[in-house]
Amino acid sequence: MAKRKELMLSPHFSYEEMTRSIWARLHRVDNTPNDLQLAALINICWKLGEPLREVFGPIYVNSGFRSETVNTGVHGVGNSKHLSGEAMDIRIDTVEQGKEYFKFIEKNVDFDQLLFEFNKRGAMWLHCSVCLDPKENRRQAIRNYRV
Repeated sequence: MAKRKELMLSPHFSYEEMTRSIWARLHRVDNTPNDLQLAALINICWKLGEPLREVFGPIYVNSGFRSETVNTGVHGVGNSKHLSGEAMDIRIDTVEQGKEYFKFIEKNVDFDQLLFEFNKRGAMWLHCSVCLDPKENRRQAIRNYRV
């Protein structure tokens, strides 16, 4: 397991950051992807994460892969792309930053879903998914998605 934690999925995204879960650690739950889920994580890092980072510099991933137990524990939706390793939630510090990321992804990435999400406490993030099979990408983009 130590080797996998040190694994880089792409030049700037690590296995550890794409599988990290505070909830899993607190509840001592395994959050290890299988080979297909790992392939999907590698895919989203290359197809979405790397182009975004190339233009905007470092980005912070709040959530990547989630096992079923973790997804249930964090109240994720039952059909979440996080379960398959095809999604990442990117932290947004300002509305302007979120708009820039959103516009860039919308114009330059073959994505499945792009949601500019926020909650009543003021937290903002981009939920982004990229399917392992590009034919499944729906290009669904929603600019103001309240959670």
